[in-house]
Amino acid sequence: MTVKKFKLFLAPDVEKEEQWLNEMSRQGLHLIKYQYFMYVFEEDPGKSYVYQIDFRQDAKKDYFQLYEDAGWEYMTNALSSFYYFRTNATKSTIPKLYSDKESIHDSYRRMFGFYWLIFILFLVSQVGVFITWKGYLLQYMMVVVDIVIVALYLYMFYAFNKRINFYRRR
Repeated sequence: MTVKKFKLFLAPDVEKEEQWLNEMSRQGLHLIKYQYFMYVFEEDPGKSYVYQIDFRQDAKKDYFQLYEDAGWEYMTNALSSFYYFRTNATKSTIPKLYSDKESIHDSYRRMFGFYWLIFILFLVSQVGVFITWKGYLLQYMMVVVDIVIVALYLYMFYAFNKRINFYRRR
């Protein structure tokens, strides 16, 4: 039986998302698909997995083979950049995808750069709202939506910066 759950995690909260997926697995719900904040789980109380998420924009066949050789099973992805892997929780030692602070630091820096580019493209795309300003209700609504999106991105950049600095000093 499949179970769908809606849950919102922002990119800087990858570790919290992994913890949540691990908890779902302990409860017998195992991730099989992710799409737009919707997690699809397969129910099997007899199994338990540990999940880890990797950010990689240029994932190729050898990338997946590397993780498979290390004991990780590829499950799904988000935005073709966040890759979800799992391994059996009953293993005596569970390897981390990133075990050193430099790799974790680099991963957060790559995420920051990815979202910075999206943010700049978003801002450029919204210039038309202000160039063609006539004071219509729809334009005011667009400005409110833009403010919410900008605030969300500013929070994400703040959170990214905190994590980048944490792993830089560690």
